[in-house]
Amino acid sequence: MAPIPNTRFSASRQATGFSLLELLVVVFIIGILATMFTLSVGVLGSDPELETETDRLQALLNLALEDAVMQGRELGVHFYPDGYEFATFHEDFIEYYDPDDELQDQSAWIVLGRETFFGPRLLPEGIVIELEIDGRLIVLKDKQEPKNDDPDEDLNQSDDDLYRPQIWLFSTGDMNPFVITFRREFSNDSLILEFSEDGTAELSGG
Repeated sequence: MAPIPNTRFSASRQATGFSLLELLVVVFIIGILATMFTLSVGVLGSDPELETETDRLQALLNLALEDAVMQGRELGVHFYPDGYEFATFHEDFIEYYDPDDELQDQSAWIVLGRETFFGPRLLPEGIVIELEIDGRLIVLKDKQEPKNDDPDEDLNQSDDDLYRPQIWLFSTGDMNPFVITFRREFSNDSLILEFSEDGTAELSGG
């Protein structure tokens, strides 16, 4: 007579085997999903061009503050929707009187040219700038090219027409605090730099 198989033991082995197999399948699927999620976050959550532009601005501002202290001069930054430029404050002490015998101030901001280290910077296509000072969003206007190269033309301009930077970098090593946002056009992707008075910056994502 053939021995009667232990059906309870066999059923237990089968049940245990199926449970382990199911567990392995679940772990495998979770691993795949986790990998896909990590890759998608890496692709969607990182914008190399935005990171490059924020790093560049922070480095340039730090160098500009050092330059202002070492050279004993005042510098400034003027932002446009698609870029920014540095300027230096030029003080002309030569006395000049207009026809009405009124002393004219010939001091003016001079934009630093492309031949200098602090030359104008143009952002990559598709990236725009937003500027906030003292909690107010500043309306950035497109850069207007000068109508002529005559420096005496500035003497006839009103105070509202004179060139002024939005951010000042003082020879004391301080600057006026501001918040700058580099944003992808038609997208929510952005990086925000918040600069304090001493030039330190805090980076956050928008």
